Amino acid sequence: MRLVARATCLSTAICLAVLVFAPAARAETAYRYWTFWTVGNGQWVFSQVGPAGTAPVDGDVQAWRFAVTANASGSTSQPRTDPTQAFERICGSVQLPEGQIRVAMVIDPGVASAAPVGQSPPPARGACAVIDESKSGVDALMAVATPRVQSGLVCGIDAYPTGECAIAIDTTATSIGPDEVTDILAAPSTATNESAVAAVPSAADGSPVPLIAVGVVIALGLVGAWVMQRRRVP
Repeated sequence: MRLVARATCLSTAICLAVLVFAPAARAETAYRYWTFWTVGNGQWVFSQVGPAGTAPVDGDVQAWRFAVTANASGSTSQPRTDPTQAFERICGSVQLPEGQIRVAMVIDPGVASAAPVGQSPPPARGACAVIDESKSGVDALMAVATPRVQSGLVCGIDAYPTGECAIAIDTTATSIGPDEVTDILAAPSTATNESAVAAVPSAADGSPVPLIAVGVVIALGLVGAWVMQRRRVP
């Protein structure tokens, strides 16, 4: 009975060690979708309203960026071009018709590592939307691209991506590469040359390897102490 009791204590100690040294679960959920951007004070602004809620004027710049976004209130994946130069680059040579406006539209499909499995982002581009003065950002997008809309969300632009709409992504299982192209309007996009890389679990991500090692060390120490105690018993 004393042997059973000591074995029980040993098992309990190992379990407690596992709980103490186990890293907290850090699974995080993000969403992959086309984010909508406007410009304010010379900076890209993640729009809190849809394109239908915008009333662009001549000279405005709007953008769409496909990316994995951690929350609905903001994104670190901005359109990859200088918003202060976008209008001149895109619409600078387009004459202003009477009663209409010009809106520089940036279509940035993002990096390949953020693409759905089996798909590659098309080249990023800029296009000048010429629309009536009373029209909204939706009309500007439709003037230069073909959106796929579902339940009020822009799920795809020019057939990218296919088969999904703002799906949830486990960020611990996906590694998103950096924006290697800093300005899509100044240089050809290399997005289609990037490779999607699956994240490899590490100690910081909760890998069980150090956890098992800790449990083994503690178990060996407890077993050694029990053996020494048994030797002292007459």
